[in-house]
Amino acid sequence: MAATTPTPVRPSTLAVVVSAGVSVYLPRTLAALAAQTHLPDVVVVVDVGAPGRDLGTGVPVHDAVAGAGLDEVTRVRVVRAPEATTFGEAVRQGLTEYRALVERAAERARKRERATGSLSGSWSRVTGELTPVTTGEFRAVGVLGRAPDAGAQPDWLWLLHDDSAPAPAALDQLLHAAESGRSVAILGAKQRDWTEPDRLLEVGVRATRTGRRVSDIEPGEIDQGQHDHREDVLAVGTAGALVRASVWEELGGTDPALGPFGDGLELSRRARLAGHRVVVVPTAVVHHARASLLGLRAGPTTHTQDPAAAVPDARRSFLARRRAQLYNAFVAAPAALVPLLTVGFVLLAPLRALWRVATKEIGLAGAEIAAVLAVLAQPGAVWRARRRTGSVRRIPARALVPLQATGTEIRRAKRDVRRTAAAARRAAQAPSELEIAERAALARRRRTAATLTALALTAVALAAFAPLVLAGPLTGGALLPADATLAELWRAARSGWVAAGDGHPGPADPFLQALAVPMLLLAPFGASTNVLVTALVVLAVPLAGIGAWFAAGAATRSVWLRAWAAVVWALAPSLLLATGQGRLGALLAHLLLPWVALGVARAVAVDRRDVVLSGMVGARRTARARTLEALRGPTGPEGAHDLEATSAPGGTVATRRTRAGSIAAGAGAALALAGAAAGAPVLLPASVVAVLLLTLAVPRRRRVLLVVPVPALVLLGPLVVAALGDLEAGSWRLLLADPGVAYASDAGPSWLAALGWPVEPPALPGLDGEGAATLVARWGMVLGGATLALGAVLALLRGTGRARAVRGGWLLALVGLVTALLAARTDVAVGTGLDGASQVVRGWAGAGTSLVVLGLLIAVVSAGDGLRDALGTRSFGVGQIVVAVLTPLLVLGPLVTAAGWLVSVHQAGDDAPTELLAVHGRDTAPVPAVAAEMQSSGSRSRVLALTPADGTVRAEIWRDAGPQLTETSAAESARELVGAGPDAAEAEVAEVVAAMAVGAADDVGAVLGRHAVGIVLVRPEPSYVPAGTEPTTAERAALVEQLDATAGLERVTENESGAIWRVSREAGQPGTADSVARARVVDADGAWVQDVDAGQIRIGTELPSGPEGRTLVLAERADTGWRAWYDGRPLRATTDGWRQAFELPAHTGTLTVGHEAPGGTAWAWAQGVVIGLTVLLALPIRRRRTEVE
Repeated sequence: MAATTPTPVRPSTLAVVVSAGVSVYLPRTLAALAAQTHLPDVVVVVDVGAPGRDLGTGVPVHDAVAGAGLDEVTRVRVVRAPEATTFGEAVRQGLTEYRALVERAAERARKRERATGSLSGSWSRVTGELTPVTTGEFRAVGVLGRAPDAGAQPDWLWLLHDDSAPAPAALDQLLHAAESGRSVAILGAKQRDWTEPDRLLEVGVRATRTGRRVSDIEPGEIDQGQHDHREDVLAVGTAGALVRASVWEELGGTDPALGPFGDGLELSRRARLAGHRVVVVPTAVVHHARASLLGLRAGPTTHTQDPAAAVPDARRSFLARRRAQLYNAFVAAPAALVPLLTVGFVLLAPLRALWRVATKEIGLAGAEIAAVLAVLAQPGAVWRARRRTGSVRRIPARALVPLQATGTEIRRAKRDVRRTAAAARRAAQAPSELEIAERAALARRRRTAATLTALALTAVALAAFAPLVLAGPLTGGALLPADATLAELWRAARSGWVAAGDGHPGPADPFLQALAVPMLLLAPFGASTNVLVTALVVLAVPLAGIGAWFAAGAATRSVWLRAWAAVVWALAPSLLLATGQGRLGALLAHLLLPWVALGVARAVAVDRRDVVLSGMVGARRTARARTLEALRGPTGPEGAHDLEATSAPGGTVATRRTRAGSIAAGAGAALALAGAAAGAPVLLPASVVAVLLLTLAVPRRRRVLLVVPVPALVLLGPLVVAALGDLEAGSWRLLLADPGVAYASDAGPSWLAALGWPVEPPALPGLDGEGAATLVARWGMVLGGATLALGAVLALLRGTGRARAVRGGWLLALVGLVTALLAARTDVAVGTGLDGASQVVRGWAGAGTSLVVLGLLIAVVSAGDGLRDALGTRSFGVGQIVVAVLTPLLVLGPLVTAAGWLVSVHQAGDDAPTELLAVHGRDTAPVPAVAAEMQSSGSRSRVLALTPADGTVRAEIWRDAGPQLTETSAAESARELVGAGPDAAEAEVAEVVAAMAVGAADDVGAVLGRHAVGIVLVRPEPSYVPAGTEPTTAERAALVEQLDATAGLERVTENESGAIWRVSREAGQPGTADSVARARVVDADGAWVQDVDAGQIRIGTELPSGPEGRTLVLAERADTGWRAWYDGRPLRATTDGWRQAFELPAHTGTLTVGHEAPGGTAWAWAQGVVIGLTVLLALPIRRRRTEVE
């Protein structure tokens, strides 16, 4: 009889499946367990379902087990662990509950034994027992006071997630590999995709010491055995991992602070350090849904029955994954490096967050910082984890180096993934030769049209403004010279102190901050702000046309419509008048508004794009229609909707509206709106109203639209606060005022604003009176606006999907009309007009009329898009007649306006400023060299400029070469209007000037010295008397004669800058000044001690010792915003009449003085954060998202 070979005994296995109730994945996982070629001895299903978590489908776990047939092939125990928060904790609690279940069964068995006299291993279903508890389980657990039998305990624990279904031979292959040696403690399976069984996910884990994993499996990679050579690895995932039971007990399981990510890496690393092997078994396959990683774990109120119905997005789990990585880094790092690691992660987190913002992953920006804070908030957990690792370590950490990845490998793997993905995209999107040719033809036509339009507009601009190119610093109208460098411009923009005359508290015009942005391009070449101002004035027309060209491209792809829109916008009266009158703020707003419109259109995904339909050369219209119908159908490619065919030479081009909005475009629109509102603050409330109205019209992404005004609100925040400061006194007028000099204009009839005219069209030179020729020539300039408005009215009749854009344009036009009428009828400041006389100035209606023109253009261009093709499909009728009549008028309108404007500019000549061209070059230096030297010296002395006119003498205190754009402030201009009379400083200057004019001044030097005036200047007559007006020669001569006889003034000379006197400075002499410096030190009796070197606003210098009770006195108005420090200690503020002063100690020290507006620091931070984040969002950077980031 032949001897039989005994079958080898396989190691016993206890499988642990963790699930929150019966999830949508659990039935498949249980069925896969039942189909194993080698079954586990016991399956423990741990139900962690609890309130606040995914409660599953609602099916009882027992029913799911029975439905899978698992209880028919092996022993199944169902236990609950609702307190478990991680996978490892669920396994530990599940095993504990399993032992308790067996003990309860044994207790019942003992009671039955007493009743029947025998102990049997068969009892039917008790709670959690789907099959009878066996005596082997009794021995393994150790019940009824008996010690556990080591021989009956399971050798291995097989850990399974509810979404990890093992292939039939998975456990058999794992056990076969486990038999290779006792050193093998943890075995991992090859992981494939849940829904695509051939798609490879993971073959072991390779990571750096800091826990960064190497993405060595390309997205979508098919498993062809290419990674089956792997065996010893650094770590394996817990899904499908086979862990030796004794090692599990030795190590204490996974880290209780980790899960569902990073726990496998930490456990494997700890096992390695304890001297065990961690291997991957490529022949054992587990199909993993990765529900936690892809954010498919639903909450109790968002449960989804079908996992395919949920959208996988690995970004949902980024915070947990990043926290797990950082936690593993702290646990694995040498003790000496933990402090450096802490500092490094804290410093790196904001930078990573900013990069996430730049790549439009806004949701991950907060997660970057939150992950670091979460780990730093758990020092105890990190310390316990490090102690656990140290207690089991048998080999040094350097032994793991061969298994760990390096930073270079991480970068190389990411680069390879990016290259592969890019190659796949190029292959998928590679156009045919026909498409390439058609795209080239499209680009060529558009480049040609755009270039010709820009050149034509440039010619128009040069025809009008060429003399200004080399005229030097520009002035006139609302414009002042701007001699400031970028640094000086920025200081003026950020300061809460307006450095004009004796200084004023108040917010600087936000327009200065807007000017600083383009100055960044000129500053490296040493250019002053004057160069930028000249460039803006001369190139405003072509720049406006370029912006309108691109903006019109969002509504139409027709080159003719885009060129027409560019010309209309560039020759809009609001821009031409703003340019000629030096209204830089309104000019900047007009230039930026098209970019706001373009950004908004792209942000809410209503802009049009070209789609070249391949293979359509020579096709008939019916064929094109069929193709479009197919593309719109359910089988068409994503994004092929809203296609409209248009004829093109050689082929067919379809235009479509995009469906995916652009965050970067929305941020760009926000920045452009901030710049426009800085130039014309009246646009701030108008834009808020327009945005609220447009949210009702746009079909999607309304939240992006609501964020667009935020940067403008923050940038203009200090101005808004000032405008709301005293509403009863009329402080709200600030929002309707413009930056620069308050310059008057007549708005004319209200209906003109509806046609885009902020003022009444000026009379053409040479045509006076009310004759027919005068009326025709004058009102013919309105033709462009009239035809545009008529076209916008007819656009309301346009159907199809363009009606929404037309209505949106009309909403914008109505908001602009209300804005223009409100501004033009509100007194905002006391300023000057064309004749130079002082008068009340009303707001400029140009910003509102720019909105009107923009809205009407949107309506007309949107309606005109595709109109030719639409009319071509219809019988000849009224529509064709209206278009045939209106089209020439729309084309001629802006040309007539431009012609009238050019004629007016040229025929006016250089003799006198006009409404159309009040800007001119600064002919001579406003201050003589001696004065300029004193102004730039450490004393920062000033010039008192006197202008005789109409029997009075107007006095101005200049800190620089005449009045400067950086010294203007709408808040200060409005101060006199709202009822504030002259303060002590102004009254003192007015009094001494009046006395000087009549020769009655006896203490001129002392008074002027208190204002830091070192030079008195009587301006030359041509600098203030407009050509064609009555000269003031006699008045000026009388004033010069009186000043020559005034004690305390020393005549210097008279040159092109004017008649010049120096303020006498002789200490102790009557009528002379002790000091003409901006800052000086006086003793306790008020006697001069020394001058102090100062800047325009700030002071930072060393002071020698001096007498007790000395005081620092500034030639600045007293204000609570002034601060001073001496050797870092704050000084007590006081006043010397109207002047700011500080009490000084007697010893030598470092003096620092500055001004800080109330809330200035908070506003600076808010503006920096909001504008900075918006700039990052606007950068054209977007990461192409892969499955796992």
